[in-house]
Amino acid sequence: MENGSDQERAPEGESSLYGNVFHKNLCWQRSYERPEEKEMIMALYGSLREGLYNSRRFDLSGRSEFLGTVRIEGYALYSLGPYPAVYPSEGDSVLAEVRKFSGKKQLEIAKSIDYMELFGGYHREYVDLEIGGQKLRAIIYVYDEEPGTEKVESGDWVEYLEGKEEER
Repeated sequence: MENGSDQERAPEGESSLYGNVFHKNLCWQRSYERPEEKEMIMALYGSLREGLYNSRRFDLSGRSEFLGTVRIEGYALYSLGPYPAVYPSEGDSVLAEVRKFSGKKQLEIAKSIDYMELFGGYHREYVDLEIGGQKLRAIIYVYDEEPGTEKVESGDWVEYLEGKEEER
């Protein structure tokens, strides 16, 4: 190996997932700025949806206000195995639960989610939503690169997981 490195290098013009993701996340982690909003509204489409792993882990039903479920146009949902990703896509949509975090304790949870998502290869985008006649601006976490994985045609992660369970 060159320079005594134990890590394999990708062929010229290609990049190893580990090398790019690790380096990008390390650089990002050093420059991460925590959001300082008085409230945060998030559109959650994957493992943070009600009843799923990260929703239970962060106790979102007890530590945030559920505002409703919406379909967000202009994004496609992809399976990354145990969790999903969204990426901009004309003509596609994703189903998301919208939650509001306010007050010191709730905002700490929101900031923990923000850190987890941004360190995991996602970035924040803002989407304009309407729930029950009320217009809102929410954060949605979008994957940094277009996933080359299975597209979830329904745009609904919970429905997709239920279908996978039935296949077993």
